Amino acid sequence: MKYSSKSNLFFSLGLVLFTLAMSWLFLLTPRAHNIEIIKPDLNTVQDSLASFQFQDMNPEREGLYWVKFTTAPMIYPLKHLKLRTMNCVHEMSTQHGDWNLPTDLNARCDNSAGFKLNNTGPSLAKETTWHFAGSTKGDSYGVLLEKDWSDVPVALGLLLVAGSLMLMLFAKLPAMTLPERVFVVAVLGAAFLFRFWLVFLKAPPEFSLFSDMAGYFHRGEEIMRGEYTLSQLFQPAGFTLWSLWLRRLGGFELFNWSQVFLSWGTVVLIYLMVRERFGALAGAFSALIAASYMPLAGFATFHMAENAYAFLITLFLWLMMKTLKHERLSGYLSMGVLLALAFYFKGNHAFFIPILGLWLLYRERQHLTRAFVKVSVMAVGCLLIVVPHMAWTWKHYGKPQLGPTAGALNFIEGKCPSKDNADSSGARWMSPLFHFTNERTFKQWDQPFTNQSYYWKEGLKCVAENPAVLVSSLRYIYYLAWGNPLWPIISNPTQELYYPWESFFYYAMLPLTLLGLLVLRKSEEPFNKATILLMLSLFLTVWFFKSENRFRVPFDALLISWGSLGAAWLSRLAVHVGNLLIQSPIVIQITDQEKTAGTKPDQT
Repeated sequence: MKYSSKSNLFFSLGLVLFTLAMSWLFLLTPRAHNIEIIKPDLNTVQDSLASFQFQDMNPEREGLYWVKFTTAPMIYPLKHLKLRTMNCVHEMSTQHGDWNLPTDLNARCDNSAGFKLNNTGPSLAKETTWHFAGSTKGDSYGVLLEKDWSDVPVALGLLLVAGSLMLMLFAKLPAMTLPERVFVVAVLGAAFLFRFWLVFLKAPPEFSLFSDMAGYFHRGEEIMRGEYTLSQLFQPAGFTLWSLWLRRLGGFELFNWSQVFLSWGTVVLIYLMVRERFGALAGAFSALIAASYMPLAGFATFHMAENAYAFLITLFLWLMMKTLKHERLSGYLSMGVLLALAFYFKGNHAFFIPILGLWLLYRERQHLTRAFVKVSVMAVGCLLIVVPHMAWTWKHYGKPQLGPTAGALNFIEGKCPSKDNADSSGARWMSPLFHFTNERTFKQWDQPFTNQSYYWKEGLKCVAENPAVLVSSLRYIYYLAWGNPLWPIISNPTQELYYPWESFFYYAMLPLTLLGLLVLRKSEEPFNKATILLMLSLFLTVWFFKSENRFRVPFDALLISWGSLGAAWLSRLAVHVGNLLIQSPIVIQITDQEKTAGTKPDQT
């Protein structure tokens, strides 16, 4: 009881410090309001959510742009700010006068790291309107006015955030001994700072808006303006709405913080699962592996659903572990909520939902009534998310939608010869996988991609014409790990960290994962069986549709768990073998020449 009280006290203190530190950091943020952007074609964007405009590269759209926004008076005006640029900025002024910008074009053009603005305190102390003029070569353009993380007041706030998180972990982690607790807290604290560095300094999501990331951004902008088209449901709407809500509330800074905490939360949940199931040594290995796991960390630097989806899947796994252990109906309800919520971020686990229900019924086939109640409660949890989604789509799109409209096109990609597809509305889609496999057959369709019934029929025609594709589609299981690099991480500055990590994955992580599965081969633990079913359902999903390396990453909590168990087992084996070698007598034979030299035989 005494330890519990002390633990609660430390946790409460950490929570208070964390809240104060985050409030302090947001207090120091020069938040832009009333953003107005004049495009090169002289069209004006009013009340934009960001002080930049994304657009695909098109030399015909090159020209000048202008950005104007207002910052409110700050309680603690910073003396230094940082200005990041997309394309070039040539002039900067406020109502207090012009600013001298660097003369070096490399500093003013496409500078994602940003350059320092000095003596900004007077401008931040009062309401200020900022004006920028620049030019674009035809792609994205604009500026980002931010606090400088190397500035002392800002750096102290960041250190307090990290310290308060570590204090809360120290108070509540299930580590038994002090050395174990200190080690794990240090690793998890480093994991948090690593993700902060990636998201805020190394590769901010704002500077990687292309392909899927740009699609989410555009759909959010359209919804904000009250423009609703069915094409906005091509991918699940969950991430679009999540990102839009965060950016309206706190700009890209709040969104970026959410990316950091979701990625870090995935690491913490992996440790908690492994520590509870396999003990301290495996838990320590899982903390080390998950903290430095580049695919999970790298996805945090992109404006896309994978980072949040990985967190939701890992949270579901942790909750399922607890639920199958304690068998509470509230756990099954929460499992249903999480499964449905994750589905509206990415649908790669869709087949697992009915498979899990059938397995629960089979597992308790001797008590079918009890099993049916559990499955029904889980179904109610799913409906708590599905019904509002269908109501929202009915209101804004004219008919209720159960899920995204991309499923039929994905089926076409996986089962038909055409891998590069364009529809009647001008949309064009090609999976990165087929770029790397050099499968680039193009087809122009006379129906929009949102016409799912048409594309399902066309996909089934392809299967009827070439039934062997059902066998060749097994290759998509292989592509979950091999045959294609991890897109889009290979497309931003995190790639220099990813490629060294890739060697570790193939030559250490996968063998350790297989070893861990061998150790568990006779386990009757229900959670172990459920996780095997989850991975098999992913194989079924990619066989039915298509795959990429990134489709696996949100489920890598399982690989890390199994790999950590394999590493722990191998470590114990090494220690055991070492002890046997130390304890076994080794006879050293002495030659006649050594005997004559007076050497006595030695046995150890």
